Amino acid sequence: MFHVVLPTLETLFASDKPAGGRVVFDWRLIRRKRHPFLLLPVARVNVRVGLALYSAQRPLAKLWRACLPLLLRTPGAVGFEKVHFEASADSAILQFLAQQTGVPASRIQPSAIKFGGEIPGARLVLLLCDETQRPLCVVKAGLSAAGRAATDREADLLEKLPAGVIGCIRMTGRLKTATASAFATAYFPGVSPADDAGMENLFHAWLHPGPRALLASLESWRELAAHAAEADPAVWRLLNGALAEQPVRPTLYHGDFAPWNIRAVNSQNLQTFDWERGQLQGIPGWDWFHFFVQTAILAKRHSVERAAAEVEQLLESERFKTYAGAAGISDLVQPLLLAYLLHQKWVTKPLEGGRATAELFELLLARWYPAQSRPVVRAGPETIQHPGWAAGALSQLKSAGTQLSNLFWEPRLTAQVRLPMRAQGRQHWPLLLLAGLIFAGVAGVHYYSSTHLLFLPLYLVPCGLLTWKIDRRWGLPLAAAAAVVGPLIQGAKSADFHQPDVMLWNMAMRFLTLQLCVLFVAQIRQRKIRPHPAPELAAGKVARNWAVVLASGLLFLLVAAVDFVSNPHLVFMPLYLLPCMLLTLVLNRRWGLVAALAAALASSLVEYSTNPNYGLAEVLGWNGAMRLIIFLLVVLLLGRIRRGNILFFSRRH
Repeated sequence: MFHVVLPTLETLFASDKPAGGRVVFDWRLIRRKRHPFLLLPVARVNVRVGLALYSAQRPLAKLWRACLPLLLRTPGAVGFEKVHFEASADSAILQFLAQQTGVPASRIQPSAIKFGGEIPGARLVLLLCDETQRPLCVVKAGLSAAGRAATDREADLLEKLPAGVIGCIRMTGRLKTATASAFATAYFPGVSPADDAGMENLFHAWLHPGPRALLASLESWRELAAHAAEADPAVWRLLNGALAEQPVRPTLYHGDFAPWNIRAVNSQNLQTFDWERGQLQGIPGWDWFHFFVQTAILAKRHSVERAAAEVEQLLESERFKTYAGAAGISDLVQPLLLAYLLHQKWVTKPLEGGRATAELFELLLARWYPAQSRPVVRAGPETIQHPGWAAGALSQLKSAGTQLSNLFWEPRLTAQVRLPMRAQGRQHWPLLLLAGLIFAGVAGVHYYSSTHLLFLPLYLVPCGLLTWKIDRRWGLPLAAAAAVVGPLIQGAKSADFHQPDVMLWNMAMRFLTLQLCVLFVAQIRQRKIRPHPAPELAAGKVARNWAVVLASGLLFLLVAAVDFVSNPHLVFMPLYLLPCMLLTLVLNRRWGLVAALAAALASSLVEYSTNPNYGLAEVLGWNGAMRLIIFLLVVLLLGRIRRGNILFFSRRH
């Protein structure tokens, strides 16, 4: 490990002067994927301050960063190698650090150091503090030839950034020696943004006020042309023809506008650093696209479909449409986004997420340009490999599980502004009163009716009404109340339903059913629907999803069997719904409707055969109708959500 760390430190602190006073530094080495990642000072206070260099994005990484200072106070700290180094107080870098902090070189405390760049030790980032351990500035240093060139290029750009513009940091000093190039900037507090709140202010400020320029004249476009024209000629001809001669307003371009390179004190105070890919004359929109794509793929680990949904949510937001109008790209947004993804694929070539970015490009290309044929490389008979039936079945089930989880996707990266519930209550009080009266009326009828009758669809009416007209924040708690009220009424009227296990189970089943319906109504209300080509014929889908059809049938039989042998007063409605939902999502609505009819019939027959109280004609007919209404409603809602939604779009279309 130290064959990288110690030579790097020797290069950083190299001095061409005779050895003078010595400054002693002690660090703990933190590794990442077996490579040096962080050098943290051994002092407890310095450790927590030094971790500001690590912008963790994923939940486990955030947990690890939060626990690391505690771990280093325990005997477990011996698991992290200790690095001891002595530097000359006369070295150029120490004198530069002293100049930036105002602390004499002989009294400088060890700085937290982050290893950056593709080659370990090529570039370093140092966090400097004053004598009270308050962070003051950040120094970026390049040591190898490539690292020094990248550092100089970034420093040159920072010198040219306009002063007083949001997001544009300024250098506080610069150093060039025979072994290193370095520059310093102020330290910015804050956190990495979780969404794009306030970013429209930054991107508007970055637009150049001067005349428009042709896209073909901008550096990023020339880079793309040099790579994509040969690597992907068919798509390049499509995008180049649509964009190259279009005039747009150039913008400051960061090049890696991602959460880990941004600090936000609030939505009006954003600062960006790591401008190593930056340009003064960039393509508008690309930095905003980059934030969404990189956050979805690298930080959130979303599937390609969810990343595409986040991107479409951005394009449909009024904030982005206003920016697009100001930048002159209102009619170019889709091809411009595809061009950005193509630039990532062939020019940037990120170390992580490259495959997912390429798949996102293919998905959006197929959705937005369905007539654009993609070249298919046909293998000879001797090279064709067919996966075994087990691997094929597992792939089908995994895909079905992904589609099922996509039902519960919510936009996370587009900042949402909603009225507070108190303001909504004042605005919609007549509707709230009406929903309350309906709810009370259903509960009253339920109380005075037969104990064995189902009233779940009627309880759903006020919940759906509030969700559709106001917000799901009103429908969800009312649905939770309905899930509890029904079993309580039954328990109050009959000792058979008063058993704790029966009441709790029925509350849970009703809760799941009602919450699903409210969530699906809310998704349709949000209008995440866009047109796309007609779906495939179901016959082809059945052949390709035989494992899902088989698993749905087996699940249906298993639920019916458990329902038959269980207490007849237990409700199994959401479990019967699951195969209906799977078939609707994977095949189409017709298969879901057939499954819904079968589920309503099977559950009614099981109920009829297990308890004579349910055999009465009025009870059997009423409960069968109530179940059928719920099952059909869920299938129809899913069909509506699925139609045109990119979360369920297949490139086979």
